[in-house]
Amino acid sequence: MNPGTAPDVTVVTVTYNGADLVGACLDALAHQELDGLRMEVVVVDNASTDGTADLVAREHPEVRLVRSPVNRGFAGGNNLVLDTVASPYVILLNNDAVPEPDFVATLVRALDAAPDDVACLTATVLLADRFRPVDAASTTAADTVTGPDGTYVAAPDGPVTLVNSTGNQVRTDGYGVDRGWLADAATHHPPADVFGFCGAAAILRTSALREVGTFDEDFFLYYEDTDLSWRLRLAGYQVRHCPEAVVHHQHAASTGEGSELFRFHDGRNRLLMLVKDASAGLALRCVGRYALTTASIGLRRRQPWPLVRTRLRVLASFVRLLPRMLRKRRVITRTAAVSRRDVEHLLVEPSSHVTGGYRT
Repeated sequence: MNPGTAPDVTVVTVTYNGADLVGACLDALAHQELDGLRMEVVVVDNASTDGTADLVAREHPEVRLVRSPVNRGFAGGNNLVLDTVASPYVILLNNDAVPEPDFVATLVRALDAAPDDVACLTATVLLADRFRPVDAASTTAADTVTGPDGTYVAAPDGPVTLVNSTGNQVRTDGYGVDRGWLADAATHHPPADVFGFCGAAAILRTSALREVGTFDEDFFLYYEDTDLSWRLRLAGYQVRHCPEAVVHHQHAASTGEGSELFRFHDGRNRLLMLVKDASAGLALRCVGRYALTTASIGLRRRQPWPLVRTRLRVLASFVRLLPRMLRKRRVITRTAAVSRRDVEHLLVEPSSHVTGGYRT
């Protein structure tokens, strides 16, 4: 892109101590087949201590590097760009995701051709690992995964690619999940409409962000994409899946699914999102169930103390942020074009075949 020329699309990648990850992502962006589009790539470094920012500056001088003095999380890191971006479209891409060569052009062309009320297209996010099917009843492998199409074990030469996400769904019990989690990519052909976008790889209209706002920085990490999707839905926008735009994702490479960092933000932010965006009945049921379950497992010692401690931290942080979320809820209520109950018609029933699936 020539200096002074406004880009057609801005690609934002937030990284924190991702020196071993971001290179492959940026290499793939540097080799995009843009079909005449003007693209700007912005890397936000969240005060990494592993030399990530210096690596990006040295190896990829073509990108714009934003060095944050503190770790602002996924939400705040992206907002350093989203709050002021001038291009009509902005693409979010995880630092541990490698896009295919036509990824950017495919998303831009698809959203450009979509109706104006489509605020966002979520890409096809595939797990970077390969897998082979195994017999769930006979295998003794510890690293098996089970999805809707069978049980698999990771294998470098495996014939199967599994889905990470084709968009975010919210279940009727208030939990967010990745649609298509662990499905066979060869047979997973979901409907175009989906509740929300997956922040690992998606394109948004800048004009829609100006209307509903960018990420909620109180979330810091996890559920910020589903919260923004819910706000877009309440404003009358649609979210769709673009199956042809594909990235290969090292799932949870940056934070580690199952870590205390993950459990805390995943648990707390789900409750914050429901208070902000859901109907009062759904929010109260989910918050009450979380509190009662925490009390039960704490008193009966049904889970290890570290897990109980994390749940107590979740509740303490949730209570501290509750007044702020209620203020945000009132603002959303005043400006909503669609009722909360109408949006909740899009929620899905829990599925029994997967025990995980959230988050990216």
